[in-house]
Amino acid sequence: MGLSGFRFSDRYRKALRSLRSYAGAIAVAASTALSIGVAAAPIAGAEPPTADTYATYVGGKLIEHGKLVIDNRPLYCGRRPTVLDSNLDDYGAAFPGFLILNPRLMSRLSTPVKLWIYAHECGHQFRGPDEVKADCFAVQRGRRQGWLTTRGLNQVCEFIRPAKGSFMHPAGPRRCEIMRQCFADKRVR
Repeated sequence: MGLSGFRFSDRYRKALRSLRSYAGAIAVAASTALSIGVAAAPIAGAEPPTADTYATYVGGKLIEHGKLVIDNRPLYCGRRPTVLDSNLDDYGAAFPGFLILNPRLMSRLSTPVKLWIYAHECGHQFRGPDEVKADCFAVQRGRRQGWLTTRGLNQVCEFIRPAKGSFMHPAGPRRCEIMRQCFADKRVR
């Protein structure tokens, strides 16, 4: 997957803006091909930020791929590293080539919800900007790997239930319905 065409949802815009002001290398442009998200486009040939650049700028901690452990469970998203950023304005985010988690917010959650958030952000790496596809990726990964049970999915649904819908996300209850269908899909192994 070429990362230069990766699109971001609204919740990543603040982080992109802060990186743009730091590096002077990220332009945020509205997508014309799809009416969702924004595209990260280099200015004057500059490269998108790396995990190391992002971690340095925000004062976050860079966790190399294969080294992240949440609640005694090692996690991976291919060979992508994770940046722990306690000032991120959300629980997690995905940039081309790396994930971001807010450990301060994550510490308040149950283990299944934490793992689902990580898997959801990882889903963006493999399925692109589509939030429903990232949700489905996360619950199917959790089911396959054994960390997401029906009880855990209920916890995820309770976590997202209050979420209002937007042009990027269905409302929380609808997201839950879709995730339950993905979770139950026996074709996924």
